[in-house]
Amino acid sequence: MYFMNYTKRAISGFSWQTVLKFSTYFLSMVKIYFLARLLDPSDFGLFSLVAVALGISESITQTGVNLTILQSKHSVKYFLNTAWVIAIVRGFIIGSLMILLGIGIRHTHNEPKLITITALAALIPVIKGFINPYIVIMHKKMMFFQDTIYRFSFLAVEILMSIAFGFWLKSAYALVWAMISSAIFEVIISFIFFKEKPVFEYIHSRAKMIFANTKWLSIGSLFNYLNENLDDFVIGKITSTYALGIYHNAYSLTHKANYQFSKSVHHGTIPIFTRMTGDLPRLRKAFFKTLGAYVLIVSLVSAPFFVFPELIVELLMGEKWLEAVPLMVPLVLAGITHGIIAVCYTLFLAKKKYKFLNLHLVFNLVLMTTLIIILGQRTGLSGSVQGILISRLCSLPLALAAVAYYLGIKPNKILKIFARKK
Repeated sequence: MYFMNYTKRAISGFSWQTVLKFSTYFLSMVKIYFLARLLDPSDFGLFSLVAVALGISESITQTGVNLTILQSKHSVKYFLNTAWVIAIVRGFIIGSLMILLGIGIRHTHNEPKLITITALAALIPVIKGFINPYIVIMHKKMMFFQDTIYRFSFLAVEILMSIAFGFWLKSAYALVWAMISSAIFEVIISFIFFKEKPVFEYIHSRAKMIFANTKWLSIGSLFNYLNENLDDFVIGKITSTYALGIYHNAYSLTHKANYQFSKSVHHGTIPIFTRMTGDLPRLRKAFFKTLGAYVLIVSLVSAPFFVFPELIVELLMGEKWLEAVPLMVPLVLAGITHGIIAVCYTLFLAKKKYKFLNLHLVFNLVLMTTLIIILGQRTGLSGSVQGILISRLCSLPLALAAVAYYLGIKPNKILKIFARKK
């Protein structure tokens, strides 16, 4: 009977996360509408490089706290204090790494502002380290409505503050100050939302359980982040921060939107898939339902970008951003493909197939970087985008083949599964 509730819970999680992604995507379009007129493309390019430094630092220091708590039979309260101590220490480590990376990126890209703006952004992980770890209870107990409200609140704060700071500062600093404001807000509401509050107490045995997953998760987190963001670093290097800014906003409207939606699928299904790993037929059915729903929804939502790319760019960003028009369609396709791969990754994580996940990430990363450099040097920004699309398409068959293997399906049976659904 308990298993019978999984489908309803998965649908609930999927639905509320979909509401969250569509709501934040709408706010993001409003944000781009204003900031594209207040800031120059070079400001967005500069911010992209800062975001790379932040993401690399976070992925290197991944501890696997949330996933460990989700997979554990112990309560969230059991890990609460130790998880908070680890998060605080990690926040300071990330901040320190960011400053070092900022110095390095400043020299590779010859952007003097990168040192000061990265040092300011280093406050973000330090602040976020103080978030109450008990927030993971919403994910563990599949409280998807509460989780959606919680996440939407601080995402909305970041978007609204970026617009406010944009009017005031009219520089890349506006985007960083918005993230700092959102981090402070998230810390506050994480303590307001829950009665359970952590104290600064470190218990070695519980930390050992958390760190047991760290090795492969840290590697996977790093490669996953690089797959999502190394393109910014490489494109900024072989072109310019101005071209990177054009790419940043085109990517945000297309590839990032589709991929972020796949993250909502991951968020809603990972606790379900984790509980179904011992029941292969149910897991198989749940996975293909999830994958089919994702492909259908993102295809429908992305349709306007195929038909009216120039109209969308001019309407949302203005005439000075028309260089982004040729990038829209290939980025939409790359985003959908990357999202399908991400849904596959959710299955690999649930089944703890970290080694294959990491190997696949490395393959895609090497292929993507190589194609961006080769095609980007030949035809500029459009060539770099084509390289991203080709790398995603080449990586997809390997991920699907692994899914078939781990679900105990022969390749020729996959078509029969979809045929039965019809």
